[in-house]
Parts: sequence; C-alpha cells; structure tokens
Amino acid sequence: MDIEKSLDYQKRFFTNFAAAWQDHSDLDLYRGIDATADALRLDLSEVPGYILAYDKQAQAELRAYLQKGLVEWLQTYIPFFEVSADGIVMFGDWYHRRQFGVLDVWTRQIMQYSETERQILPDLETYAKDPKNYLKKRLASLHDDVFADADHLQSQLEKAQAAVAAEPDAATRSSRERTGGGFKGLMKNFIDQPETNESVPQSTSDTSEVASLQSHLNTARAEAQARYDEEKRQLQVEAAVTNYEYQAIIGQYSSLKQFENSLQHIADSYMASLAAGPQLAAQREDDDDNA
Repeated sequence: MDIEKSLDYQKRFFTNFAAAWQDHSDLDLYRGIDATADALRLDLSEVPGYILAYDKQAQAELRAYLQKGLVEWLQTYIPFFEVSADGIVMFGDWYHRRQFGVLDVWTRQIMQYSETERQILPDLETYAKDPKNYLKKRLASLHDDVFADADHLQSQLEKAQAAVAAEPDAATRSSRERTGGGFKGLMKNFIDQPETNESVPQSTSDTSEVASLQSHLNTARAEAQARYDEEKRQLQVEAAVTNYEYQAIIGQYSSLKQFENSLQHIADSYMASLAAGPQLAAQREDDDDNA
C-alpha cells in the first residue's frame, strides 16, 4: 500500500469511526476497534488509545458509553449475573454470593483475575459430578488434612505401647534362662553377672516415652478438633453457595458445559445481538405499518 492509499484508508477509517460515534452505533464502533486490532496486530485494550490519540478523557468517555450497553445486554444474556455499572460481575443475589469476575469492555469478556474467581468453575464441575456427596467428600478431605499430625502421633504411641507390653515377656524369658539348668544354670548366671550395678531399667524410659506421646496426642487432637469445627462451618457455607450457583445454571441451561460454552462466546454473541438489533427494529416498523 503506497502513501496515498494508506492516507486514504486512514481518512476513511476515522470518518467512519466518527460517524459511528455520532450515530451511537455500538456495532460499528466495535467493528472499527476489532479491525484496527487485526490490521495493526494490537491488543484490543491498546486500540482505543491509538484511535483517540491517547487522550485519556476521550478513552474514558468511549469506555463508559460502550460499557453501558454491554452491561445491559449481559444481564439478559445470563440473567442470574448481577453486573454493576463499573463491570463487576456477581454470581446471583443470595447471601454469601461470589464475585465471578470483571467485565472487560474492549474484549467483551468476563475476566477472572483472582484465584477465588478462577476457582468457581472447577468447584461447579466437581459438584456436577456428584451433587449429593459433594459436601461429604470435602469434609472427609478436610478431616484427613486437619488430623494428619494427630494420626501420626497415634501411630507412634501405639508402637511405644507395644514395646512396653513386650518388655515383661522379655524379662521372664531372661529369668528362665538364668535360673534354668540346675547347677549348670547357676554357674552360668554367676559367671554372666555384670561387674557393676549401674544399668538403668529400660522399662522406665519406655513408660516415660508413652506418657509424653499420650500428652502430645491429647493436645494435637484437641487443636485439630477445634480447627476442624471452625473450617467445617466455612465448607458448609461454600457448599451451599455452590449449590445455589449450580441450580441457577441448570435452571437456565441444559448443562454446566453449555453454560461454560456461553461464557466463551460472550463477545460473538454480543456482536450478533448488535447486528440483529437494526434488523429487529426495521421488522417492528414494518409490522406497525402493516397493522
């Protein structure tokens, strides 16, 4: 493209974009933004600045105008979403509802920036596989996690108790060996006697270890139970919210997958709706004329 053709293209583009603004044509404004992004290989978020000579006030005005129409349409496209004027998308109108994301005016998509927002769909996918046991499985997983340290101490305690229980049998066998065999056994016992009496009974240290482990186990179980009770309530609330979300979805869509598909095609669906708008208006005018 030579200079004249390039300048002519630029002139026609800005003339058409200005006309779209004057006519309040959201469709043509978006088409101009999309075409510029494709031609110049820019991100959609960069295009308004390029078109409006990086005038921040003009960009803000264009954003506010386009956002109004997009917000109104989204609330009819996904009726259980509540969208604020500044594009915050809330899932439902119930207590403890979650923020689903933020509506991006330029891309016409719901962006999920936080981990909490990104976790909503995986939660729903897990719930959809087994709604009846969703909470039960989460509580079981929580219990295993919270009581892991206490269970480890329990295992150590049982081993220590088994060692203490085995000591009397070992002592009895040793005594029999020392006293058995008559005169020969007595001589062996006399010969094998230690030179000093400084040995410490093993059973005393083993019993002390058992008592210490039992004390630590009692403390660990009490702390784990307190933590479990606190987090259990939070999980119950989260499961209830996930249930509300799932019920809202299947009340509007045939499946969770269909809902996820609609999320991926928000931009295409909105552009199709804008394109159909003038046709519907013309159809209504024809109907009125023929009435």
